[in-house]
Amino acid sequence: MTTVVIRFLVADFDAWKIGYERAISGPLGADLRSHRIWRGQDDPNLVLIEERYDSRELAQAAFEHPATRDAMVADGIDLSSVQLDYLHEVA
Repeated sequence: MTTVVIRFLVADFDAWKIGYERAISGPLGADLRSHRIWRGQDDPNLVLIEERYDSRELAQAAFEHPATRDAMVADGIDLSSVQLDYLHEVA
């Protein structure tokens, strides 16, 4: 299992969240096992997401898909602020 933590800034949180929910309920979310969203208390445009996939390869394929970048831009994500970390749980 691979967990991806994504941190970024959005122009409008509410508009972004609608687009994100739409994206993960479609083909781009096919390999997504679970997700959680956090919003900054001091900066409401700061978003942190935890997504879980069966493998790193599936996670990378989701993020490298051209439609993912298009959706991120359309949803108001500042692409220069995106930070991704691929993690695995340690027992």
